Amino acid sequence: MKIAEELDLNAVLLSPAALGLRVVAFAPHPDDEVFGCGGTLALLASAGAQISVVIVSDGALGGNGADLVQRREAESLAAARLLGYPPPGFWRLPDRGLAYGEPLVARMLAVLRQAGADLVLAPAPTEIHPDHQVVALAAAEALRRLDQGARLALYEVSAPLLPNVMVDISAVEQRKREAMRCFSSQLREQPYDEHIAALNRYRAYHLGPAVRAAEALLLLTAAELASGFAPIFESPLARRHRLGFAAETADLPLVSIIVRSMDRDSLGAALDSLAAQTYCNIEAVVVNAKGGRHRPLGEFCGRFPLRLVNGDGSPLQRSQAANAGLDAAQGSYLGFLDDDDSLDPDHLSHLVDAAQRESGPVVVYAGVRCMDMRSGTATVSRVFGEAMESKAKLLAGNFIPIHAPLFPRSVLAQARFDERLLAYEDWDFWLQLAELARFVYVDRVSATYFTGGSSGVSPQEPDMEAVRRAKLALFGKWKDRISADELRVLCDLYLQANAELGASQQYASRVARQLQEQTQVAQAAELALREAQRAAALASEAAASRAAQPEPDPLQQRLKEAEQRLQEVLNSSSWKLTAPLRALKNAVRRFLGEARQ
Repeated sequence: MKIAEELDLNAVLLSPAALGLRVVAFAPHPDDEVFGCGGTLALLASAGAQISVVIVSDGALGGNGADLVQRREAESLAAARLLGYPPPGFWRLPDRGLAYGEPLVARMLAVLRQAGADLVLAPAPTEIHPDHQVVALAAAEALRRLDQGARLALYEVSAPLLPNVMVDISAVEQRKREAMRCFSSQLREQPYDEHIAALNRYRAYHLGPAVRAAEALLLLTAAELASGFAPIFESPLARRHRLGFAAETADLPLVSIIVRSMDRDSLGAALDSLAAQTYCNIEAVVVNAKGGRHRPLGEFCGRFPLRLVNGDGSPLQRSQAANAGLDAAQGSYLGFLDDDDSLDPDHLSHLVDAAQRESGPVVVYAGVRCMDMRSGTATVSRVFGEAMESKAKLLAGNFIPIHAPLFPRSVLAQARFDERLLAYEDWDFWLQLAELARFVYVDRVSATYFTGGSSGVSPQEPDMEAVRRAKLALFGKWKDRISADELRVLCDLYLQANAELGASQQYASRVARQLQEQTQVAQAAELALREAQRAAALASEAAASRAAQPEPDPLQQRLKEAEQRLQEVLNSSSWKLTAPLRALKNAVRRFLGEARQ
């Protein structure tokens, strides 16, 4: 089932020419052809369509008067002239006496074949009047037997139908109103024209301000009617099912989210993020991994069912807890959420939507932000989010946090968490899935990984010895399962990374040389500045001792010269250009000093 309505379930707007150009319209009574589809017939006539209208019953019960049948036929003839199609044919079968059966179907089929019809207009079988229902079924059966690819367009008169086509009749709305006024015998009974005009205006509701009035049709092909009349009685619920849209929660695949819980304080926030999901068919499976007694969690995670899985009271390793969750999960798609991480509200909705668009088994995953909380304020230190072009890329390093993906239940027949691994169990599980399904990256960041895990292999706070042991265990398992092509890709990845590292080192060396050269210039400038400052001090002392002497003072002259040299240094291009490098030099000194600590 689709969970995002990419197709519009409302009727589409079609031009009359797209409907057909050899048209037969069946009306149960005189006036139904105008009330139900008069605007469409007028537009088809203007487009040059060949139109045959058949009035099936005599309409004798539609009022009083001995000449009612003749008056009603005259009204239909007048309306036809106004709307521009040929005079209708009148079969004069008994009003309220029409019967669905072979005689009526055969007679309709003969008309369709004679006209070479590619479009058949008839009332909808959901109409209230029994004659309307009979004409609808007979026309549908006649079309089903026709062998020339015609289509059936059901129209509405006394009851709104569930349409799939709208025809803009704004250009002929006034002509239709005038044609409806031709039926004076019926308008004396009640204002049918006002009711129909209101219905046509209502049908323009979703079509934009340029459309003032529209007629609604349910357009069906003979092929769609080949197995019976179910399509003409289709309900809104059935249509949603047929088009693949979810109509209720049960229509959506169940998603099981497994939470391996150490009963930490952060568990509540993790479950809150699950409860806030916009996807509406989820179950939360919380596995007691710490052993002993777990705090009560209740039966619901927000509006979603929640189950707490308790073992025999013993603590569970990470892989054991994961497998216990997989055994308890009932969903069509499964995923994980550690008890100290969180999901954005739209995380699962986008993943399920992506999985539903793919064919075959797929693992869908989104990006995850790594949130560093150690400074007291939340800081995004890294984002895990990249496509997996091959299994070899995953062999080179795990870039998919455990709560990033959803995977189909079908893979569990061949994949389990390896309980021999004390860490990197998720990495190993992804490698298993990479042999069973395609990995599809949903290019969005919709989950959060908080730093400070206790595995010893956290990307922010790794225990290097724990990392070494965990990788040895993982690669020891997979070394004999790497194909020659995967080994080639791994080598290419290594060479690419090595080349990028070499380029970075060359750039760093070039910057270092430039820094050294500019540092020498800066040192010379600093030396000149100190010399000028010493000369200025001497000159100042000499000037103070001979303030009363009028003759020129050599030291004063040296002071002026020193000040001039100082100003030249400060104004020089070298001094200005090396300002950023002096700052960089100081930063490097501080960095090296911190690194030695």
